[in-house]
Amino acid sequence: MRPGCPQSVPADGVVMVAGQAFGRSHAGKNVAVVIGDTFFQVLDGDIELSAHVRTSDRLIKQFRPNSRTRQ
Repeated sequence: MRPGCPQSVPADGVVMVAGQAFGRSHAGKNVAVVIGDTFFQVLDGDIELSAHVRTSDRLIKQFRPNSRTRQ
């Protein structure tokens, strides 16, 4: 299991990890996404907000958040 990078969830609430979107109910919160072999966990500090089954076995190469900005 890889530790998550704390990141702020944007106003639209969409967090993308390995092509999988989740976290819509966590808009505006600072969360960390923990990456497991078969699941993702969304954490707010030590509190688990949600858990999601991985739908892809895509290799995750980057472990830092990217901001999504439109121009």
